[in-house]
Amino acid sequence: MRKRWFVVGATLLSASLAGCDSHETGQALPTSRLDTSSSQPSTTGRQFSEAPPVPEPLDASKYIQDPCSSLTEAQQQKFEVTSSRENNNETATNCRWNIRDGSTSAGVSYMTSVENGLSNIYALNDTGHWDKGYFEPTEVDGYPAVYVEIADNRDQGDCGMAIGIRDDLFFDANVRTRAGNDACKAAENIAFAVLQTIKDDA
Repeated sequence: MRKRWFVVGATLLSASLAGCDSHETGQALPTSRLDTSSSQPSTTGRQFSEAPPVPEPLDASKYIQDPCSSLTEAQQQKFEVTSSRENNNETATNCRWNIRDGSTSAGVSYMTSVENGLSNIYALNDTGHWDKGYFEPTEVDGYPAVYVEIADNRDQGDCGMAIGIRDDLFFDANVRTRAGNDACKAAENIAFAVLQTIKDDA
């Protein structure tokens, strides 16, 4: 299993996103691909894996209400964000940011409908839900996280991860960019920035 290390520094934070682009522009804003609210594994007669506990739970209520504020103005400048779009539904609150000309984009979704938080991702892994994609536990700034998607498009510049901020709540950070660029590092950088925003507001 790969071990990823986060490198602090505004230049590297910016380069991981703004230094990438893709062949597509004007991408539509999707809802999170980690909407697992309709994929609750049956608990009858079986014990499922659980995510590591969140060491210091965070209050993200402000950012659930306004997901596009999850990146501060200063962070958006470092990432060279040019526009943002919000799209909320009954399962999650979502924001997507366009980088430079919009050919690279980053998103965050707060998964408010998943009652047992990141542990639901782990339980679904026990059932084989992610077998055609990927499931790689890690952490971001001391918070439990997992690189996870139902389909593996990382070689095409598409990577997502889930980060637990309470035992009953996680957010999804994902990046779309050009094939060959490290979208997973960029997603981790977005996740780190969002965590900093929430913690600084505590």
